[in-house]
Amino acid sequence: MAAPTGFFTLPPTPTGAQQHDLHMKRTEFAERLHRTMRRVPRWLFTGICLAVILYLTLMPDPLGHNDAPLFPGADKVVHGIMFFGLTLCMLFDALRARGWRRLPLPLTALITLIGIGVGIAIEYIQLAMALGRGFEYPDMIADAFGACVAGALWTLFSDKISTISDDQNDTHAN
Repeated sequence: MAAPTGFFTLPPTPTGAQQHDLHMKRTEFAERLHRTMRRVPRWLFTGICLAVILYLTLMPDPLGHNDAPLFPGADKVVHGIMFFGLTLCMLFDALRARGWRRLPLPLTALITLIGIGVGIAIEYIQLAMALGRGFEYPDMIADAFGACVAGALWTLFSDKISTISDDQNDTHAN
């Protein structure tokens, strides 16, 4: 029976040789990535992300006067995205610091809690600075939500991340 043609056609299943080639390409990519990442300071991604967040949340008018109409609660979505990104950066930097070995669940939870703590601290700093930035509990909730989603997704997909890392470690062992 002929395979159906059209929009929903699945690609053919790779043969053994094709699967081996795909594995080698993935391993080669992982090795190049690891070599490149060794030259980058382990805290760099977290540092850049944190600096951007601090600027956006603590400066009186970081983006200038902008009257673009946004939907209600748009700033809460932005808070969630920022702390999702910060938590992912912290998790990625921790993974790199551990030699690309899978992060244990307690460490992932701790890093997620640190992301939440940073969000809470920023709100209290805004309150203390009195530079026109507002202290809001909903911002803290949005920050915590973003950090928790990042931690949960990291935990959910950590097997995929560790598989790439295991391929890299196998390459260096040979």
